[in-house]
Amino acid sequence: MIIDTYQSSAVMRILQKGEIYRAYPSISFKKEYAALIDMLNLHCECPVFGVVAGRKQNTGGRVSGAVRIRLNVPNEYVKLTEFGVWADFMENCKYTKPNDYRTIIIAAEEINSADHKRLIENLQDQRPLKEYKYPQAILEYIDPRWVVHFKTIQNSREQEDRKERFLNRFRR
Repeated sequence: MIIDTYQSSAVMRILQKGEIYRAYPSISFKKEYAALIDMLNLHCECPVFGVVAGRKQNTGGRVSGAVRIRLNVPNEYVKLTEFGVWADFMENCKYTKPNDYRTIIIAAEEINSADHKRLIENLQDQRPLKEYKYPQAILEYIDPRWVVHFKTIQNSREQEDRKERFLNRFRR
């Protein structure tokens, strides 16, 4: 599967040395990422996120990255989630028990236990790529053998976002 991931130049240097890149645990999203690791039965400290090339993208996968890395990843190393479902799950996590992402403890108008359970089931359900509207690729690591090419991003975030919205018109 062809995946684009946005990473720092430090990650690219690791890959150029022929070393496998493993993401460090996130401080900001520790609970959410730990939940995703559990849901998808990943074997890593922190998932690596990417987008499927040629498919509609919501954020382009870019948060703070300065390098877009194109990967050709064997399918067995890729887990897929729906971007919108993942975003909703992350929002819901603030209403869950500290060490139990499955249980809602604070009732709110915009969330209930049944809806939260459906989000979790959706994230766990690995479907064919064509069934995702905005597929998000999840990897345990990046193997340098998967790197097809990379590009340092020079545009501002706003320029990249405009470009992404334009390109989404032509993506499936």
